[in-house]
Amino acid sequence: MTDTTRPQPAVDAAVRDFVNALLRQRLADEEARREGINELERTGHRIIDGGQTNSYLDTWEITDWHTGEVIVGGTGGYEAYDAAAQRFDPDGMWVHIDNVDNPVTDVEHPGLPTSLAEALQDWLGSISTSDRDVAGFVGWSVEEVARHRAEY
Repeated sequence: MTDTTRPQPAVDAAVRDFVNALLRQRLADEEARREGINELERTGHRIIDGGQTNSYLDTWEITDWHTGEVIVGGTGGYEAYDAAAQRFDPDGMWVHIDNVDNPVTDVEHPGLPTSLAEALQDWLGSISTSDRDVAGFVGWSVEEVARHRAEY
């Protein structure tokens, strides 16, 4: 039987290595997503955001994803939204940010139970987990962790 009250260096290293790998992969996935956005824009597409803003009032808006500028807004639900999108984008060159490929690459977790790996992913992606906490755990600077966790 393993004494769980004593530090387990191999497990500690496996956990730290896994969190490091998650951070590195997250940045690589985000860079691939950004490259996809850049390619769409190079070919003339505009990346938009928006949608329903208030279900009670049935309002919606279409915004520029980069700037947040409201391109068009109105009421009338999905039909009015679709009609406005067709009127303002008759050539179909707008791409909603939700429809941009967002790669999420699985990271192997040798030496760790799947449930622990999943808990670590949840911890890393939690809004309540500070970059400072992660940096202290993995031994990186807070700035480097923030760069890797951006949009996690």
